[in-house]
Amino acid sequence: MGINAEMVRIVLELRRDGIAKGGSVLEFGAQDLCAAPDVVEFIFGEHGRRDIAEPVLTARSLYTNAGYQRHISIDAIGQDGALVYDLNKDLVADYGFTDRFDLVTNLGTAEHCFNQFQFFKNIHDTCRAGGLMIHAAPCAGNVNHGFFNYQPRFFADLAAANGYEMLRMAFTVDYNSKLFRYDPEVFRKYDSRDLLLYVVLRKAGDTPFQTPFDGMFAAENSLTSYQDAGPNPLSTDFAPYLKGSGWQGTKGYAELPWWRRETMRRVLARLPFSQLIRR
Repeated sequence: MGINAEMVRIVLELRRDGIAKGGSVLEFGAQDLCAAPDVVEFIFGEHGRRDIAEPVLTARSLYTNAGYQRHISIDAIGQDGALVYDLNKDLVADYGFTDRFDLVTNLGTAEHCFNQFQFFKNIHDTCRAGGLMIHAAPCAGNVNHGFFNYQPRFFADLAAANGYEMLRMAFTVDYNSKLFRYDPEVFRKYDSRDLLLYVVLRKAGDTPFQTPFDGMFAAENSLTSYQDAGPNPLSTDFAPYLKGSGWQGTKGYAELPWWRRETMRRVLARLPFSQLIRR
């Protein structure tokens, strides 16, 4: 997807606020700097940074000016000196890549990798304890862009399973650079558009990667490691919702002649509320 204007702003804000520390960054996917040079310069100026050492025209120059001394990227095509590794594979077992970084980024790369478990394990394994992981991922729309779109709760459960601290979650609409803080009511207004989700996670410890379990079912499952999974997402900002006819549409009443639909509607209207819930 590349580094766009909102990503430039996120990186500089994290550095300015002392949240993003250290001097090393690893990109999953060699990123182009999509934001226009004058826009990048303006954003640096917004953050009191008018001491740019070199023109910010590439990902490497962006991170250098943001205070990162070491920059490495991994990509299947070897762009800009990237390490040519397949991110569907285990970076440690298959390539012997054991380096750890202060910042690891996934800016529109995960959706192009089929092995999702291995991709997110690779991010976990290459981020040092206390380091940050930034994800920018397609969330809604973006038809045929890649293999996957990602729900907000995907990252909530990823964080819960691995003890990550979720520092930020925001989204953009139709590739415009304005960031909206994730809020279910605001999100619902735009979820039929092309949305990109931005998530900043902090890796607290150095425990092995854990596969997330859908938290909506955590209370009912009998897997020992998930019996104390935390609050049920049905009571949080990550509760699911439906539009239109909702689950009632699966009953297929629309296939019936209109007069039978009307009869069914009248029957349902006379049922007690408790029976309607069971239906």
